[in-house]
Amino acid sequence: MAALQLSQFQSRQLLPKIINNTENNGPYVNEFSFDQVIQRVEQMPAHSIFLGLAGDELPVYFDWKDSKIGSLLLINDHIPSIQKLMLTMIKSICLVNSNEDIQYIMISNHPDLWMNLIAEGDPNYDFCGGVVGSDEIEAEDWIIYLAQKVEHRLNGRQWGASIILFLDDYSIIDQLDIQTRMNFEWLVKYGSRVNIWTISGLDISKCNRTNQVLGQFSTKIFGKIESNLHPKLSGHIPSPILDTLFPNRHYVTKIGSEWIRFWAPKLQC
Repeated sequence: MAALQLSQFQSRQLLPKIINNTENNGPYVNEFSFDQVIQRVEQMPAHSIFLGLAGDELPVYFDWKDSKIGSLLLINDHIPSIQKLMLTMIKSICLVNSNEDIQYIMISNHPDLWMNLIAEGDPNYDFCGGVVGSDEIEAEDWIIYLAQKVEHRLNGRQWGASIILFLDDYSIIDQLDIQTRMNFEWLVKYGSRVNIWTISGLDISKCNRTNQVLGQFSTKIFGKIESNLHPKLSGHIPSPILDTLFPNRHYVTKIGSEWIRFWAPKLQC
């Protein structure tokens, strides 16, 4: 089975077939649970995080060793949908990766929810470096600490495990002081060069500076968004592409020059 990664599209000849499968088999693919999806794909490659299926055959991976991908922004108008895609990524981290190679941190308005969700797949929190509420001082501490670690690694120091900072709602950043916001922007811009990644969710209905926020992130993944919000994304994604998405866990991202749609698995959360 071929693999589709955010860093590359390995078989351009298959593109029309993949897109047709996504359109025609959407409701069928939509019913796959996480375990069913993982059973359908071949052994996941090393350094990969699973996102979903394009059609019912081609897996979409995030390769956390490919710095060209840059930081990821998950754009929707429904935070729970963003959280489900992040949970898919978190659940897959444990499958083929070592906790000595990769760790993640979650900053959220709902830390208790995340503690419970993470415990289901990673009961000892082997891969989880911390779950922090957005109103806790540790949220700012983590952002500043990771930004400093990026600077050290860029200067050839403090190399170690790859780190992913998950932020399920970008509006959290707007509540922080200016120094922390500047550190966050530094982290987003340069972190992937030294294997420190930022993956943030954005509720587009709550964002009043869309171009500025989207411009910070190299890779953007769009979910189903109400049509009245499409003008806010003008210049970032054609509205007709957004119109092709089904509700609930259907996403599209640009790989090279092509827009690729995929389904995230069904989760109980």
